[in-house]
Amino acid sequence: MFQLPMNLGVIALLALGGASVAASTTNGADNGGLACGVSTQNAHNMLTLEGVVQSPEAISGEYRFALKSSGAGGSSNISQGGQFSAQAGESVSLGKMTINAGANTNIDFSITTGGQKYDCSQQVTAVT
Repeated sequence: MFQLPMNLGVIALLALGGASVAASTTNGADNGGLACGVSTQNAHNMLTLEGVVQSPEAISGEYRFALKSSGAGGSSNISQGGQFSAQAGESVSLGKMTINAGANTNIDFSITTGGQKYDCSQQVTAVT
């Protein structure tokens, strides 16, 4: 859903706040400025992917951060998840993975808070 280059992507995502709301929620409801997405950082032929969430209000809930990737170096199928909480205005990392930078990757990243599920998923194109 969001393609965020390097760590600047997280800053840009969180700065957008309300602008990314409609794109990050599955039902299009007003979510009060909650922003979520995937930060990417490429170094030494490795790609680090990190799920990030920020809300103007304190929140808690559950997250799922999973990926499937394939490339010349093989394939990966990784899943992380669990409980999380974030203070108002705090940017929180929800899962972090490092894979071969040349892989094509599908990311399934979602959070559930306040009885509502937010889809923060995206596809990452191979970068070498």
